[in-house]
Amino acid sequence: MPVYKLRYFNNPRRGRAELTRLILHQAGVEFEDIRFPHSEWPAIKPTTPFGQVPVLEVDGQVLAQSNTIARYLARKYGLAGKNDWEQALADMYADNIHDLLNAAAVPFMEKDPVKQKEMYEKFMAETIANHVVLIEKQLSKNDTGYLVGNDLTWADLAYYAYFSDFLEVKFGGAFLKDAPRLKALIDRVKALPNIKKWTEFRNSTYPEEN
Repeated sequence: MPVYKLRYFNNPRRGRAELTRLILHQAGVEFEDIRFPHSEWPAIKPTTPFGQVPVLEVDGQVLAQSNTIARYLARKYGLAGKNDWEQALADMYADNIHDLLNAAAVPFMEKDPVKQKEMYEKFMAETIANHVVLIEKQLSKNDTGYLVGNDLTWADLAYYAYFSDFLEVKFGGAFLKDAPRLKALIDRVKALPNIKKWTEFRNSTYPEEN
């Protein structure tokens, strides 16, 4: 069994490392969840491949880029799709979440609270509302309760991490009122025994900021 060490900031926001944590917990794989304070970042940054986190250490070798890490683990532990086409579809959905993370980073970085509030409202009303409509259509088209095929993939975990762990926590669930299929997907992932066990521990140990 490989020895995994996941390194990311020690802050309440779960950020770009959380999808990897969800994959590993769902797969029942042990790993060291190393969270460091921002004060240590200047010393750690030069040791990473691209001056970014998360990074995953696998038996002493280091892998960077959040989606690359998640994709590697999903393929290794049977969460990437059952064939090449399903794997490509799962990648497509995960890359959509990566784009949405980048879009949310713009208002997050705004220092003026009034401007930030306006930017978040526009983000929810335009970017998220439009994406929810599109993802409802895709879930209806697949019609299995999952984004890809008829079983859980890392794409489902990615959508749960973003839409439930991030958006619902920060903005409430009103944006899901006309999205029954996405809401059902989120609830299905949330109820998975390994995910439920992890999130209960995580929420009590690393409470999210609002």
